Amino acid sequence: MMSAVFRKGGDVTFIVDELKAVFDPRGGYWQPGGKFMPSIIAELGHIVEKHLQFIGLLPHETLDEHQQQLIDAKRQEFEEQSRQQDAFSTSKFPEGAQLCGKCNVAAVVMMDGCMTCLNCGESKCG
Repeated sequence: MMSAVFRKGGDVTFIVDELKAVFDPRGGYWQPGGKFMPSIIAELGHIVEKHLQFIGLLPHETLDEHQQQLIDAKRQEFEEQSRQQDAFSTSKFPEGAQLCGKCNVAAVVMMDGCMTCLNCGESKCG
């Protein structure tokens, strides 16, 4: 199906959303680094998305400067409050972080009484 869509041409960016929306009825799996994949087909969607971003058909999802500064400050504050003692930890996010519903990364922590994602900035408090 993907090959046929790409051969036909036109706007093929819709295929990313279609593939990422496929969920495995037996549940998904966790990738290294804490990113949740709902299915192997959804992972193919993420791979196609990265490729389309690389060749310029899709824009890169980035945070604006203010959001990035806020996330960096909150992350530094949280890490100072609870430094990990484990020297062999491979995750770049604090231990015990929860799964973010927006970016599917285990990076949601309680900051200032609000659940905030340290990866994408998603916050329950707006």
